[in-house]
Amino acid sequence: MSDQKFQRFGKYLILDHLVDGGMAKICRARHLGEQANKIVAIKMVQEKFSKDESFVQMFEDELKVTFGLLHPNIAQVYDYGIEDKQLYTAMEYVDGANLKQFLDRLKDKNFVFPVEISTYIISQVCQALHYAHTFTDKLTGKPFRIIHRDISPHNIMLAYDGTVKVIDFGIAKADSNSEATQAGTIKGKLSYLAPEYLEGLELDHKYDQFAVGITLWEMLCSRKLFTAKNDLAVLKQIQSCNVPKPSSINPNVPKELDEIVLKALSKDRMQRFENMDKFNRALVKFLYSNYPDFNATDLGYFAKQLFKEEITADKKKFVEFGKIDIKPYLMDIEKPAAVTPDNSSNDQELIKSEKIEIDFGELDNETSNIEPLKLEVSGTNATKKKVLKKDKTSTRQSIKAKQAPPIEVEEKTSKSRKVSVNRTKSTDRRDKTSISRRRRVEEKETSNSKKIIPVLVVAGIAGFFFLKMNNGDVSSQKKITRDPSSNPELVKQEKGVLTFRNYSPDMRVYLNNKLTKVKGIEVELEVGKQYTLEIKRKGYKKFVYPTTITLTEKNGLTSLTIPEMEIQKIGFLSTSLNFTSGSKIEFSIDGEKVVKELPLKNERIPAGTYNAKITNPLLGTERNVVFTIEQDKRNFLK
Repeated sequence: MSDQKFQRFGKYLILDHLVDGGMAKICRARHLGEQANKIVAIKMVQEKFSKDESFVQMFEDELKVTFGLLHPNIAQVYDYGIEDKQLYTAMEYVDGANLKQFLDRLKDKNFVFPVEISTYIISQVCQALHYAHTFTDKLTGKPFRIIHRDISPHNIMLAYDGTVKVIDFGIAKADSNSEATQAGTIKGKLSYLAPEYLEGLELDHKYDQFAVGITLWEMLCSRKLFTAKNDLAVLKQIQSCNVPKPSSINPNVPKELDEIVLKALSKDRMQRFENMDKFNRALVKFLYSNYPDFNATDLGYFAKQLFKEEITADKKKFVEFGKIDIKPYLMDIEKPAAVTPDNSSNDQELIKSEKIEIDFGELDNETSNIEPLKLEVSGTNATKKKVLKKDKTSTRQSIKAKQAPPIEVEEKTSKSRKVSVNRTKSTDRRDKTSISRRRRVEEKETSNSKKIIPVLVVAGIAGFFFLKMNNGDVSSQKKITRDPSSNPELVKQEKGVLTFRNYSPDMRVYLNNKLTKVKGIEVELEVGKQYTLEIKRKGYKKFVYPTTITLTEKNGLTSLTIPEMEIQKIGFLSTSLNFTSGSKIEFSIDGEKVVKELPLKNERIPAGTYNAKITNPLLGTERNVVFTIEQDKRNFLK
């Protein structure tokens, strides 16, 4: 994880992907800066919507509504803005799951929400909405008159510690909104609309109350209230508003709670509770009258049992997130641009104008402890310092720039450019040095140079034969250096990055039929190579990408959205109890080998027909069988 490359999004570091909606995606992110330990949820709007004026207006309206809300049962908005041409909001991260996920998990386990926990959750939602409905701008004293308009199990978050949070005021209606809802446009989820919406009446806070009542009814009954084959039929059900008592479906629901639920679901909104506070008071009174020992921590224990595996996996993941070295990302934020756009066209002229100034220091014949000479490179782009060491027995001489012509120096940099070297002017003290002393120094330096030349010649010849013996031919060595493609061992395969949208950690990614590890939400692929893609997830049908994937130099960094995977149709398999000890059945699900010990009792298996083999290594027996699993039915194998 510490070596993994993460995406930086402004002052946030994207950790992984949570949800991919039609207009925006939500990711977990880490704040870069003083609050580096804070984990947030970032909602990033797609670029095409970020350019749409009407959408931007709606986005700003949402911020006007939510940015000032501060309540323990409402997910707080920390920050907002635009980054990489995308609108975004940074919100409080709720470490848990939404109510819809709780309902689905309980349904899979053939359980129903406990009555007392259902009542408590909705009481917390009532408190959040009453705060929003009565929220007042402290600077002006004017009420906002906020209506959420999208209350449903999707927008109620339950943290694993038992906290309840209302989220997503994205389509909330308030007096601060800049424009009214267009005629014929449905805002909110169809199954949670109130009758007054269909009648075209002006909405008030009781609209949210009706949606909360539907949510409580569905928690108690473990099924949808308004459901039909098509949308028109659903609208007719809402309009008629014939709501059965929850106790008629779930006998564990007391009659007192029936009355509370049906009052909130009255077709005539004037018959509902006066406000959400009155609704909450009725729920709390019922809760502690019937369940006096209930405690708010009971929801936390319930959640931890229901999502035990997810909590364990998340804990490990967060520990890994904590090991990320954020220093490079912080430096990346602070790093200024090397060249501004206005100066980019003059890049070559800037390079040519660089000068190297050499300071030979002052002349001193009386000491042999001479400091190294400093070679200072001055240029517009950077300042480089080099150190040249000189023989301690030699002296130093200051030479005026006018007395010596510029020296052309080949400087080995990434651009291998030539720069002109001008020697610096001498100080006044150097100008007073006698001509005779200069001559003696120059003669001595010339003598030393003549002694060095033979040594360099010998060293050059020795180097030539050394390369000859080790590499065969110097010319071929130069050719390899200049053209790495002539030696395959020196060619580095180019890599590209494929980023997955809507990726979940429990998904397994197979590239060219090989299980591939996903780092965060990315996999590294070789440029130009073709890949087949399969994604498997427990409880879902295998997703096979319809075409091969190839990254080219032009699209070396690309993304792929994983569609919502189809849930597998499940049946149950039981076998005869007469199988002897050691018997096993082997078959394949989506190409993966499955081995189960016999006998089986109500084993969950995806619907379909299977070729299987029953073996007993102890007895040395083996036989082939074919069995069929029908959806939602109990199947028996002898």
